[in-house]
Order: sequence, then C-alpha cells, then structure tokens
Amino acid sequence: MSIHTQRMDGPVAGRRLRTARLWRGTRTAVSLAIAGLVLLAALNLFKGLAYEEAVPELCLAVLLVAGRAVVISVLAVRSLLRPAEAVAHSTEHELGAARAIVARHGEDSISPFILRPDKEFHFAGGGVLAYRVFGETAVVSGDPVGPEESVAPTLDSFQALAQAHGWRVVVWGCSARHLSRYRSMGLRALRAGEEAVVDPARFTLEGRSVRKLRQSAHRVQRRGWEIIACDGREIDSELELEIDAVEMAWRSGQGHLLGFAMAMGAFESGVQPNDLYVLARSPAGELRGVMRFISHCGKLSLDTMRRVGETPNGLNEALVCRALEIARRRGVAEVSLNYAGLGHLVRGEPHGTLASRLLTRGALALLGRRFQMDRLVRFNEKFSPDWRPRYVIYESRLGLPRAVFRVLQAEGYLPQRRRRRSSARWRPAPRALPLPQTNGSGVGESGSLVDAVAHTVGDR
Repeated sequence: MSIHTQRMDGPVAGRRLRTARLWRGTRTAVSLAIAGLVLLAALNLFKGLAYEEAVPELCLAVLLVAGRAVVISVLAVRSLLRPAEAVAHSTEHELGAARAIVARHGEDSISPFILRPDKEFHFAGGGVLAYRVFGETAVVSGDPVGPEESVAPTLDSFQALAQAHGWRVVVWGCSARHLSRYRSMGLRALRAGEEAVVDPARFTLEGRSVRKLRQSAHRVQRRGWEIIACDGREIDSELELEIDAVEMAWRSGQGHLLGFAMAMGAFESGVQPNDLYVLARSPAGELRGVMRFISHCGKLSLDTMRRVGETPNGLNEALVCRALEIARRRGVAEVSLNYAGLGHLVRGEPHGTLASRLLTRGALALLGRRFQMDRLVRFNEKFSPDWRPRYVIYESRLGLPRAVFRVLQAEGYLPQRRRRRSSARWRPAPRALPLPQTNGSGVGESGSLVDAVAHTVGDR
C-alpha cells in the first residue's frame, strides 16, 4: 500500500531553500560589518581625530556591527533548523484504509483510537500508525497496527519521514510488545502507567472478596434503576437521540475534553453495529448514564462513560458488571477498562535509593491531589484486572521533558498553539431531546497521563 499523507513541499527542497537563505544572510551580515567599519574609519579621519582616540570608537563599532551580524546569522540558522510542520488533514480515503487495517489487525485495546480524525496516518509495509505534529515533535498514537511483519517497515519508514522533516519522535501509550524494536531504533522507553484489563471468563460477583462490589451493583437495582445492555445495531433513532442528549448535557459541564491515544475525546465515530452500549435509566425512565465499549477483534475497550443528573453511588460499578456479564456470555476474550497514569507507582512501593523513593512519593502526593490517581486505581482493582504496562518512547534523556510536554499537549492538559478543526467532529442529532440537568456528578475524562474519578470512573 502506498498512501502519502503529507501534502507539502518536499523536505529536501525546503532545506535547500533555507540553506541558500542562511548563506545569503551571512554574506549580508559580513558585508554590513565591513561597510560599517570603513564608514566609521572614514568619519573619524575626516573629523581629524588622533589614532589613539579613534581606536575605542572603532572597537565599539566593531562590536555593534558584529553583534548585528551574529543576530542575522542566528536567525538564518534557526530558519534552517526549524522543522517542517504537517498542516494537512487525513483524507476520507486514508481514514477508510486505516479503518480497514484496524478491523483486521487491531488487537491492542487502544488500536481503535488511532481512527480519530484529528490524526495523520502513515502507511508502510501493510501497516499504519497515527500521529500528530506539535511544534517540532511528532506524537505517535500507540503502536503501529497491522500484520506482525509490517511493524518494522512502518516504524523505519516513519522514522525516515521524521528525520526528513526535522521532527522529534515520541510514541505515547505503546505496549510492551515492541519495546525491543523501539530500542533497536535508538529510542528509549519509560513506563508511564498501567491499563486495567479484565478476563470476563474469570470475573464473578460470587465470594467474599467482591462483597462490596456485589452490594454496589445490587443497591442500584433496589433503588429502581434499570441497567440495559444493547449492541449498536439495536439502537434505533429515538434511543440515539436520547444518547445524544446525555452527551450534550455532560459536555455542557466540561471546560474541554481530554484524550488522544486512549480515547476518542471530542470526536465520535457514530453508533457502530458491534459496539456495546450499557445504559442506566432512572426509576422515572430517564436515561441518565451511558457507557460505551468499542468492539475490536473479538475484544471490548471502554471508550466513554457519561452520567448526568442525580445518580446513585455504585452506578458505574453496576454498569461495568453488566458489561462484563454480557462479555462472559458472548465469549469475549478481554475487556479493557481504564488507563491509570503512574498506576504502577500507586499500587506498589517505590524502588531505588532513599532520595528517589522520597521524590517519587512527593510527586505522587502532588499529582494525586490534582488527578485523584489513587481513586482510579482502587476502582479498577474492584474487578480483579490484569495490569498491563504502557510506555512513552522518546529519543534521549535530555529530550524527555520536551517529550512529556508534547504528550500533555496532545492529551489536552496543556494548551496548543493552534487547534485544527475537522469536519468529522462530533455533532449532536438535529432533534435532540430535552436535556437533563447536570449537578457536577458527571464523569471526567481519563485515558491520558494521569486522570481519575471520585465515585465514578472516567473515560479511557
């Protein structure tokens, strides 16, 4: 497959142009310096100054003009080294090609999220990876997707593209599966958190160890709430309008939406026939909760959780339990719940020297107050998941702070210089039902570096 996603001038031609500008700027600077010296010398001689009196003035002139030359040269060098920016959007053809590859080979739980329309696609060797350029850094969304033999050519081809455009490369949210390949490319890996993955066949509400979880699920039913599970193909236009209304009501209470590698965020792919929706209706019959699991290669991956209005404690637990029950009946291999940023540090005792342990505990205490990481980890642990590590791949130790900065920009925690718009952005149905009122109990986003919930579970 040969699909080119960059519709811009070739990098070689661009570098040649900037090189020519560099030399022209340097020659101009040197010429100005020489001309300035000659002019000042002539003026001093014309004024009849003695040689000893002219030397300090000439030296000052040399410094001023030389400084000007240095500034001009630095600006020229900066222009030469400034990376080319990707300004193009993925086309419908590219999105369709990526969707077909994900449908066949999207085994990883975050593979479906590469299909966000705000990402660029790079195809090579029968595989695809998704990325977005922030400043001078290309942030890659998870591992490449495709046949096993396509991983190496896809990564090598993209690394060549990045080098041609002067981009630094950061791979965010990748699994442990291809770490050796990343390292063979001269890249480094840092464990950034863990993902909670549940085997439905092993999940049960029987036994003392899950007593609190069982009580939470039963409490919701005793209060008259109805938990309904349905596939996307079973959702009619009326129910879709209700789901859209909940979505709008939830978004009305959010400053902005988070997500990049592990959530669809502000983008919505529409109701897909194989996706699983778990709905919560109040005793009055109002739709107050919607949980969506994306179906991929015989697995399920949690995308969104929306709650609006007055809802009982334990509603999220009841929704997840119903989803796991359905998954067990259908023989689903696994259900991915949430990504917990720095979850491995929250769950275990920090390692290393005394200074590093104290530093880790201090950082966790500081971040925990902002992101409530401990609550997300504790919520996931109720379902006895397997914890799978997720990594950030970066180029050098010195470049790690910049890499983290760009990842935070991609996930929406830090502002971006420019936000690109896409016609594929989620829009509500044209005939939305009256919106329920929010009371601040709606769910926050997660699925980024560090995010969590208080009595609720967020998006991925």
